[in-house]
Amino acid sequence: MHASALRKADLAASAGELDERRLRTALGRFATGVVVISTGTGDELHAMTANAFMSGSLKPPLIVVSVGHRARMHECLMRSDLFGVSVLSEEQESHSRHFAGEPQAWLAPRFMEVEGLAGVVLLHRALARFAARVVDRHPCGDHTLFVGEVLSFSLEEDAPLVFYGGRYASVAQGH
Repeated sequence: MHASALRKADLAASAGELDERRLRTALGRFATGVVVISTGTGDELHAMTANAFMSGSLKPPLIVVSVGHRARMHECLMRSDLFGVSVLSEEQESHSRHFAGEPQAWLAPRFMEVEGLAGVVLLHRALARFAARVVDRHPCGDHTLFVGEVLSFSLEEDAPLVFYGGRYASVAQGH
């Protein structure tokens, strides 16, 4: 393994002078899965696409979503005690686009209620589904990190939808 030192000129400018567009491009070099965050039910249902999702802890079982302050979902999660996360399969790119603000007129997303948890619905046929109770909120610049305790989950055996470099992709599922 060969390591080389980076010259200061190779690195981005100091924090006060960062080029936001290049920073976004650099952050886009990290491949992520794609999720739909949901809260509420019926006429009060709100859902949005995100890729800022991670496992927080196994004991206790915690998940974390990052939501921008300007997103309508932010206000919903500030008022709600429960939320859902549906991890999208490679066959659900249209769902991602739909809940990212590109309405897919032909799409009729199907949500499933979570038994015993009024206020949480999850996307039908998602790769993995989590119902969570908000246990903490952490300001993080122009976003808030919402920490949720996993109350129930389910999973399927499909390939995930991946987002990399501003584009959707998929990965071969290994068995």
